[in-house]
Amino acid sequence: MPAEIRLSLIVGLIALAGVLGAIWRFKTGRAKAIDRGEIIDLALLGATKDGSLVKKFGKRVTFLQFSSETCSTCKQTARLFRELEHTADDVLHIEVDITNRLDLAKKFHVLQTPTTLVLDHNGRVTSRIGGAPKQSTIDQQLGSFVI
Repeated sequence: MPAEIRLSLIVGLIALAGVLGAIWRFKTGRAKAIDRGEIIDLALLGATKDGSLVKKFGKRVTFLQFSSETCSTCKQTARLFRELEHTADDVLHIEVDITNRLDLAKKFHVLQTPTTLVLDHNGRVTSRIGGAPKQSTIDQQLGSFVI
């Protein structure tokens, strides 16, 4: 194969990788609205917070974050949600490590971590955020819930 064709193939693959990376970066961290989302069963999650089982949802909104042990952005995302939780009484953050809970990963179609489900006060899924959420996405999600 001539050198010019090999060079063209390499440049083409690099360009394709760049375009795909830009598309992925644009889509990650944004919320996708869910119509008629399911109601989350807290007993099924078995999530704990401060050593106790979580038994109720936030008064306004609950951010259900699925994380894994090897996820580097999960810690940053959890910190962001914890700070938000401390400044707003009606917001709850629940973090579930799915490293050993593949049943939950399958049930909620978690293909990347962090994945965050946004729940209303009844525990119904209203939207889904794949990847580390952007601050504007969180603000937008909070603004969609009126007390």
